Amino acid sequence: MRLLALPVLVVAVASSASANVLWRGDYETGDLSQWAGVEGLTSRLTIVQSPVRQGKYALRTELHQGDFANSGTRNEVENSSAQYNEVEGNDKWYAWSTMFASDFPAPNTWQVFTQWHHSGLTGSPPLEFDVLGETIQLAHNGGTILWRTPLVRGVWHDFVVHVFWSSTNGYVDLYYDGTKVLDHQATPTLNSGQYTYLKQGLYRDASIADVGVVYHDGMVMGTTLADVAPALANPPPAPDAGTPELPAPDAGTNSPVTPSPDAGVSLKSSSVYMLPGGCSHISPGSVAVLGLFAGALLVLRRRRD
Repeated sequence: MRLLALPVLVVAVASSASANVLWRGDYETGDLSQWAGVEGLTSRLTIVQSPVRQGKYALRTELHQGDFANSGTRNEVENSSAQYNEVEGNDKWYAWSTMFASDFPAPNTWQVFTQWHHSGLTGSPPLEFDVLGETIQLAHNGGTILWRTPLVRGVWHDFVVHVFWSSTNGYVDLYYDGTKVLDHQATPTLNSGQYTYLKQGLYRDASIADVGVVYHDGMVMGTTLADVAPALANPPPAPDAGTPELPAPDAGTNSPVTPSPDAGVSLKSSSVYMLPGGCSHISPGSVAVLGLFAGALLVLRRRRD
């Protein structure tokens, strides 16, 4: 019984620590089972072991001109389970990583790689991350640009997004590659009377002819920053700035100081002082006094004589 107590305790602590992680879509199951469904060709949505951002697996999304599903050119996974739909007043955090292949095409038209799609049948989603030419951006309803940055291919980019879901007083916080780039940016995050659900992959303008490849990894949903990005919530302490220099001995310290021969000893009050090494020394003034005294004795002796 005692041997069983420790594992039970560990499980209890681990469950408590991750209680606010609501869902993971990080592909660590080795398949697409964490996601509720697929829009497009499953054959173009493959689980790979390289490259990965975390764990063992990532999603490779490939999109060709003519890959048509649900009125668009797309290959996406979606988390459309009712329990994860975002409605008025929800407050959620999301984190994931995306890498664009080194030959990712970027003509001057839209390509959505992560979106919170509205429940309506027409119009653009209230929040979407897309590529437009050589720019990555976060847009509201496909038109209002909330943030943008240059597109960099061939490296993983880390996204951490905080959304207060509301059609009237919504806002967004965004960390990109570890840096906070949006701070409570006010924007409607819901279309009035609708809900949203998460989609990820690649969805783009049908006019793009070149094959596009993008990788996704590590998607997690929670209720706090610490749930989805503990390294940002608890940054390491600042590097040690080094040991401060000790003050000089004469700058208020109690360190013993050996005075120099002419510092701290008054020649007027003493005719003898010690040199370094313990030798005694008679000052010039003392020599003069002794000379006068000897002269006076000589005079007295001569007078006696």
